[in-house]
Amino acid sequence: MTAKDKAAAKSKFGRPTKYKPEYCQAIVSHMSEGASATSFAASIDVDRSTITEWTTVHPEFSIAFTRAKAKCAAWWETVARKNAVTGDGNAAITVFGLKNMGPDDWADKFEHGGGINVNINVSFE
Repeated sequence: MTAKDKAAAKSKFGRPTKYKPEYCQAIVSHMSEGASATSFAASIDVDRSTITEWTTVHPEFSIAFTRAKAKCAAWWETVARKNAVTGDGNAAITVFGLKNMGPDDWADKFEHGGGINVNINVSFE
């Protein structure tokens, strides 16, 4: 049984879904101005976890959400570039926005290496 089938079966017995196909474009528009998925959820009166559920149940919403996150990261990059040029703005909030909305490109990266070898001798008598 797919996630969509499970949701359909659940919806027969539970509360009806608040999902609407127009939310695909709405979330892209909302997040393209730097806003989060949580604020989108609040704007349509659902929990943040509902947004996550919809990405597993509605493939078209999952695609839209991926686009929305990319647009959001682009917005934060624009803010960061403007702040770097003008010296205005709040660097801390911009860093958080970039790291959280564009983690593939902006996360702190720690590379581990070194080739340290440790030999442990254990004997049981």
